[in-house]
Amino acid sequence: MTPTSNSTLNFIDAFTLSEKTNLNISILSLRDLDDFQLDSSNIPDLIMIPIYQYNDITRILEQEQLKDVKIAIILPNLHMKDIIRLYEFDIDGYFVKNMSLNEIISGIRFINEGCIYVYPELAKALHDEFLTLSSTLQSRPDGLLTKREWDVLLEISRGNNNEIIANNLEISDKTVKNHVTTVLRKLNVNDRTNAMLLAYRKGWI
Repeated sequence: MTPTSNSTLNFIDAFTLSEKTNLNISILSLRDLDDFQLDSSNIPDLIMIPIYQYNDITRILEQEQLKDVKIAIILPNLHMKDIIRLYEFDIDGYFVKNMSLNEIISGIRFINEGCIYVYPELAKALHDEFLTLSSTLQSRPDGLLTKREWDVLLEISRGNNNEIIANNLEISDKTVKNHVTTVLRKLNVNDRTNAMLLAYRKGWI
């Protein structure tokens, strides 16, 4: 497929990403947005936009023509101010500028499968920053999850895999897998990342 932008992400251009994923990928700068016109005959599968501060998101979301297009943002680093507030928005992917080509391709494919992609180190940075905001936690809905399921959700939010969760909670891998499946079903989400994001947005963890 032919990409709709020749901009680059860490020297990786939209043509390369489109070729490697067999998708129509655009990389637009914030300046590109002012003149960008969506071609209804060639709608991108994903538009990736580098941002530099929290307020840049507002400019993106104000673009009515992008409302029905999958959008991913590219952060300049893992320490951008207000990083946790970015998760308030309905964004399909959270990338970081220095990611490798394979990591980017993996993230794009994850989004194409209907999931929200968060760069793993970014998820950890999100968790670390969230700890400073723990005083704002809201009460958890009664009966939504059992105490053990809340424990598992907290472990998921820390980016831990099933083996680590099993060790931390002193339960078997099979039990962890069952708990994770139940948590996803009860929260009505498709994957661990979306479970984490929902919990952060609701202030449950």
